[in-house]
Amino acid sequence: MTIRHIRTFLEVCRQGGVTRAAQNLCVAQPSVSQAIAELEGYYGVQLFERVGRKLILTPEGEKLKAKAAEVVAEFDSFEAAATAARATPSVRIGASMTAGKIVVPRLICAIQSHIEGVECRALVDSTAAIVSEISGGGLDFAIVEGSISGDIEAKEWGSDRLAAVCAPSAPLPQSADGASLVKLPLLLRLRGSASRDLLDSRFSERGLSCSPVVQSSSNSALIAAAEEGLGVAVLPFALVERHILRGQLREIALVDLDLRRTWFAVWRRGKKFSPAQKRALDICMNRQF
Repeated sequence: MTIRHIRTFLEVCRQGGVTRAAQNLCVAQPSVSQAIAELEGYYGVQLFERVGRKLILTPEGEKLKAKAAEVVAEFDSFEAAATAARATPSVRIGASMTAGKIVVPRLICAIQSHIEGVECRALVDSTAAIVSEISGGGLDFAIVEGSISGDIEAKEWGSDRLAAVCAPSAPLPQSADGASLVKLPLLLRLRGSASRDLLDSRFSERGLSCSPVVQSSSNSALIAAAEEGLGVAVLPFALVERHILRGQLREIALVDLDLRRTWFAVWRRGKKFSPAQKRALDICMNRQF
């Protein structure tokens, strides 16, 4: 049974006969008669009784008429929504915290300028949270740094490094190795963030561990704490570069401590991209912003 059968049944109900229903539906009369016969045969119920030249609904037909009207209305609503979706393509992007500040604003502007009528939404969160959204279908693609697991397609997109910074006047060294750094008052991201995981991994390789004086999910909060002289923040260089240039922070050179990392563009393996989503991903991968 198809929506055509249901529409035909409703039109016969409205017109009280097959001939006028066929005219309104712009089909041949036998086609209407066949559709009604197929409905009755498939469900084993008589829908009409013939009285003279008119068709009269049976009690069973009366009950099904109301349901048929609901089905057609829902189908029409679906068609309208599908048409609107085609007219307003949707793209959902994600980013870990650093990429969210540096990349996402410019990427959204580029997507909106290159794809007419697009609705672009973004989520900025920890790498683990973003990857979880990708896996669950909540995001189309994302830019993240750090470790990635699961059924995820990942392609290298860029790189950055972490930098140790403090207030210019803070009585702290100009350089430090790993053993010296863990003894300083550290201002760090919470465990589970890509920045913290990388730093903890490098410490662990040297048999070191740290006890930060401040931990936060906010990069801005850690920058503010460093500017106030509370200690050493270890954050992505791109986030603190302007503060260093303005003299609000100074960088502590790290000796024998490689804090470079790779950024990845990620999406669910096997994902079928809509044309708008594919175009947005191309804009991202080709850095057209």
